[in-house]
Amino acid sequence: MAKLDFDLKEGAFTRMAKEKGYGNNVQKLATDIMKLKDKGKLPNGKKITPLMVKRANFVVNARKFKK
Repeated sequence: MAKLDFDLKEGAFTRMAKEKGYGNNVQKLATDIMKLKDKGKLPNGKKITPLMVKRANFVVNARKFKK
């Protein structure tokens, strides 16, 4: 397997936001995931996975980090 030039975990949520049509707005994607996790789908019809919920929870909690 070829070595990647980047770490798959670093920037994963930002990449996911771009793929799902949210641009660079990771906060909006995280909010939507947390609101709609019980329904299991985003407004664009994409399935919400447990890993997406875990990453979204981190983004929501990161808002509270002290700068």
